[in-house]
Amino acid sequence: MRLFLRAGIVLVLAAAACNKDSASPVDFSDPAAVSSNLSSVDSAFDTEVFRSFNLATIMLDAATAPPIQPAATLLGTLRPKLERTGAQIFLPGLLQARKLQALAPQLSVSAAQGAIIPDSLYGRVFEWNDTTDQYEFKGTTVSNLNGVRFILYALGINGAIFEPVTAIGTLDIIDESTSSGLRLHVLVRNTAGTTTYVDYTVELSGSQTTAQAMASGTITNGLSGASNKTLSFDQTLAANAGGARLIATFALNNPAITLMLNESVSFDDPNVVINADFRIIQNSQTIRVAGRITVNTQTQHVEVAITVYVDGHPVASISGDPTALGTLWVDAGGEPLTAADLAALDDLFDALENFEQAVLGLFSPAQTLAAL
Repeated sequence: MRLFLRAGIVLVLAAAACNKDSASPVDFSDPAAVSSNLSSVDSAFDTEVFRSFNLATIMLDAATAPPIQPAATLLGTLRPKLERTGAQIFLPGLLQARKLQALAPQLSVSAAQGAIIPDSLYGRVFEWNDTTDQYEFKGTTVSNLNGVRFILYALGINGAIFEPVTAIGTLDIIDESTSSGLRLHVLVRNTAGTTTYVDYTVELSGSQTTAQAMASGTITNGLSGASNKTLSFDQTLAANAGGARLIATFALNNPAITLMLNESVSFDDPNVVINADFRIIQNSQTIRVAGRITVNTQTQHVEVAITVYVDGHPVASISGDPTALGTLWVDAGGEPLTAADLAALDDLFDALENFEQAVLGLFSPAQTLAAL
């Protein structure tokens, strides 16, 4: 989550390129500054509790691994081929599409029951087992909790839970479903319960062949006044046998930055086609990354077409087989990008990839528990 927010700085620096030479193709004006300023914002959104929550969603995600293993294997094969083009930023949507597809039959069962979380689990607290390196129920319960709690722990420099463990927060997943709809409430607080870092709801619906998840809420660094950084978000993920679509909007309060994602995944055997449109808006200026990936799942052949725009003007593009030596990033005039420009693009794609992973990770608690 923290990295994608840095991308707002790209906008200010890259958009200035539009004024550097009106007779020349639009280009990055100061790629080194892009990289430097991205790093300067990193720590503002790097709260320890939120990082621990991110890790917990990954651990929860493991529970749904078997149904989506083929998609995970495909992603593992594709990623090395795509990294040179930046197209790996579109891959998380493919995995999430398969997860939601696999969940569709269970959602219809949950809807009939009017609940997502089995009431036999209500109040259970899941804690870390440093022998098996996974969460487990050790017998502790919380009264009047219509859901489950996961203890969040301090992380080491490698991003894993540091052992011996130190509790720093809680993740509560509360079932607010009724006979008219399925709904989970996700709350992330510090251990004392005095600061809420994450507060959002996920509404789920589906049939035997379709599924939809809608999430909305806030993420904050927990600070007050001018130091406060709060993201408000709304996102919808819908899937059926033919594919999936994700639409997400995140609005940061300080500084005012809006991030938007519109992505679709279609399955047309043997091809998988991913279309994605990322937009970062600040000070009425927009950086846009639009791309398309076509994968033949039988031959593993891949074609990409990606263009980066600043206020509607193309600044960089790439198309073709990403493994071919002749497939290069070029500017609006068709000239190869400089090493500094490529470094700036790397930072932008790193930010957007983390943004998409964070967006999709917010669905993980609901998807995991709905699959039980």
